Amino acid sequence: MEESNKIDGRDPLRRLSGRYLKWTAYGILIVLACLLQGAPRLIPEVLGGRPILIIPVVVSIAMFVGPIGGAAAGIAGGLLWDLYADRLFGFNAILLLAICCACGLLVRLLIRNNLLSALLMVTAALLIQGLFDWFFNYVLLGGGEPLYHLLHLTLPNIVYTLVLSPLLYGGVRFTARLLRRRD
Repeated sequence: MEESNKIDGRDPLRRLSGRYLKWTAYGILIVLACLLQGAPRLIPEVLGGRPILIIPVVVSIAMFVGPIGGAAAGIAGGLLWDLYADRLFGFNAILLLAICCACGLLVRLLIRNNLLSALLMVTAALLIQGLFDWFFNYVLLGGGEPLYHLLHLTLPNIVYTLVLSPLLYGGVRFTARLLRRRD
């Protein structure tokens, strides 16, 4: 490429293609998590709980890309989740937008990006989403036996997801390092 087409000695087309590649890779991770989460018998139930794979994936992405990219990942993951959930469309998208934006800000401003901080943020995100979902769908709307639903469905889902979240964080971290090496 000619020297006149470069900005500050860098090729803008290479930078733009890297950005597309990064978000394509993160989008594939979000879609895979959504497909695995929605598959009826692919991941077995443990004590009545099924993992919620979208939350650890989008929170981990937010930790690597910051608040704005994290908000975008949260919206994308939430909307995909809402497509097959029997809840109000957009509920999870709005919750994950706020959660991922906060996680991205925390990593940028206060804490380090490591497995321990990822587990703490995923735990907080799972509790916030799970309790909001439980409160709005079973307490306010009278979904029937809210205490049973909290103790036998929501909390086992959270625990099961926390057990799997280090693997999901590792996958996002591997993807982020691979993409960073490419640049």
